[in-house]
Amino acid sequence: MKLAPGPLRKSTADASFGPAAFTATGAGSRFTASVPVTVGPAVDRIGGADRYEVAVNASKDGFAPGVQAVYVASGAVFPDALSAAPAAAKSGAPVLLTPADSLPAAVKAEIERLDPASIVIVGGTSSVSAAVGTELGTIAPVTRLGGADRFAASRAVAAAAFPSGASTAVLATGRNFPDALSAGAAIGAAGPVILVDGAADGLDADTTALLTDLGVTSIVIAGGEASVSPGIEADAQQVAATVRLGGADRYAASQAINAHFFTAADRVLLATGANFPDALAGSALAPKVGGPLFTVPGTCVPAETLAQIAALGATRVTLLGGENSLSAAVESLTACAAG
Repeated sequence: MKLAPGPLRKSTADASFGPAAFTATGAGSRFTASVPVTVGPAVDRIGGADRYEVAVNASKDGFAPGVQAVYVASGAVFPDALSAAPAAAKSGAPVLLTPADSLPAAVKAEIERLDPASIVIVGGTSSVSAAVGTELGTIAPVTRLGGADRFAASRAVAAAAFPSGASTAVLATGRNFPDALSAGAAIGAAGPVILVDGAADGLDADTTALLTDLGVTSIVIAGGEASVSPGIEADAQQVAATVRLGGADRYAASQAINAHFFTAADRVLLATGANFPDALAGSALAPKVGGPLFTVPGTCVPAETLAQIAALGATRVTLLGGENSLSAAVESLTACAAG
């Protein structure tokens, strides 16, 4: 849903958190809005007519012309793009989305506004076509980071973005998107998000070698054992000190990830946990503004997330996406009902 006027809409809330709570048994749990919960932070929304315009408007919110780079990833499929946020943060760059076969005019205009020194395409030509790459090359020099599969592409992004190494790295499943998006926003420029086959019995040799080459001394596993297996965790422990940040569902995992990386934040971003594009754009904006990104249901905000936002001392909450992604109840910071 396109918001008018402009990409940013503001609202405020002035009371205090209520006692509402929520329960869930998994990522598919049904949430219903209940108990309006109002807080001190101002609330605004970055929206757009579609996922591509939301990413453009997120870029406009956080990035001025003259950036070192712009990262471009598929807006249709998530795997290649999941590792893009920390890599972009390392360069102080936004992440913009495109269909595989054509570059939207709004995206091209935003890249031209940013006037980057370079453009990085994440993924092979099945994700972002050679024709789009050629068009991008008329704006700035283009580098493509891809691989034989989503896991190889992720390793390529990590190796290219952190040539001097990184003390911390996140391992996240490449089979789904929520854990990697929250973690990518949280770790920011401090280290890569490396995708693994979360269902595998152990950590693959190529990822083990990459972690060693990067000099990683601390590994964060994003998500519970259903996302990343105990065998991968055990193997990671042989490489570096490892901590798992998970929860009963994707929203609880998002809370755990952000609690690990943040003790305070002036600004917090919210994105739906049901789809990836809005959160992907926000995962690049979050490191720029120095705040966490929480995934939430589209119709309410988990009470634990609201409490965490209050504990962080946030003065601003920004929603990513239109009302089809995050409803008016989310904008009013309405807590999810128990049960």
